[in-house]
Amino acid sequence: MKKFVKYLHRTHKYVGGFIAIFFLMWFVTGVILVYHPYPRISDKMVNDRMETICCSSLPDLLSITSRVDGEIESLSLRQFQGQTLFDVATDGKKISLVADTLQEQQVKPITFATIKIEAAKWSDAPVLRVDTLHKREQWVLYSRYDRVMPLYKFYFDDEEKTELFVSGKNGMPQQITTRKERVWAWVSAIPHKLYFPFIRKDVGRWKTSIIVGASICLVAALSGFILGIYLLANRYRQKKRLEVPYKKGWKRWHYIMGLVFGVFLIWWAISGIFSMSRVPQWLVPTKAEHSFNPAKLWGEGVLPLDEYELDYRNLQKFYPNLKRIDWVRFAEIPAYFVIEGENEFYIDASSSDIVPLNVPQEIIESGFKKIHGEDVPIKITTIEKYDNYYLNLRRTLELPVYK
Repeated sequence: MKKFVKYLHRTHKYVGGFIAIFFLMWFVTGVILVYHPYPRISDKMVNDRMETICCSSLPDLLSITSRVDGEIESLSLRQFQGQTLFDVATDGKKISLVADTLQEQQVKPITFATIKIEAAKWSDAPVLRVDTLHKREQWVLYSRYDRVMPLYKFYFDDEEKTELFVSGKNGMPQQITTRKERVWAWVSAIPHKLYFPFIRKDVGRWKTSIIVGASICLVAALSGFILGIYLLANRYRQKKRLEVPYKKGWKRWHYIMGLVFGVFLIWWAISGIFSMSRVPQWLVPTKAEHSFNPAKLWGEGVLPLDEYELDYRNLQKFYPNLKRIDWVRFAEIPAYFVIEGENEFYIDASSSDIVPLNVPQEIIESGFKKIHGEDVPIKITTIEKYDNYYLNLRRTLELPVYK
């Protein structure tokens, strides 16, 4: 037993001494992260700078279906480079058609001149230089950026030292940062989440780093907690009363704080490990998939276009700042996803009236039964305020919602 205690003491001393620096770093950067998150271009910022649909002679849906081969899997309408475009996907093939002629060949190509026009929408300041990126860097770390390479990085000569990333593939802005945001990120999100390019660009390496770091924390916290309980029990055997084995100094406070907060550190480390991996089946048996696919709830693709009773052209009359329309479905309910100004919302397309989409509870329940089975009990409630599983620090999530 003495050898085990001696080994435990050494483990806690050296592992704890090493990881204590990271404990302090994670705590301080976590507090800063609450108020200064990692820079991110918001949907509202992008929507606000999108072109407004201005075609005065939009075709009917029958004309669109006659111009494409195969069943339409997705359909959207947008304005880009002064052209109103239909983006159509059929049998894995994606094409764009000019709305007034429905000709694919007349779509303007995306050139560097196009990229510069898009970049100018974000700042009136002169451009100091433009870099061409073919791989991810500090402010564009996620794998989704690989699909829109190359990226053009614009350096603006403004007071905020703005840097803008625009895709050379689709002409859309992907990220924007200011000097202030970058400085705060270096003392918050980057060290806290290990957002270093050599780690974060490889998702597997990033997850492994988090798991290893959390495991070291677990060893330090668990060894200290077990050692603390042992010392307390040993003291009780000697003096028949519970008391701190250290009389004064840092050891006494270290012991007290370790026993009080040790449980929280242990669970925090365990949560860090499981945040990057699935919970073992022996611990929490599950039959459903790890990730949720909305298509399984609502159905794949779009409904037949003749089921969209609301003429999409009426949306342009009703919303003068209309910027995008997507044909979507919610089970058997046809709907439009609309961007108007900087706002996004859904419109029910099952009738000729322009009304917001309201999916009945019965449709939602039916969709979940398709996923989990008809015999699985399902309880749906309406929540009017945030709970532990539906929570947002900035209170931007919509309410009320079905749970």
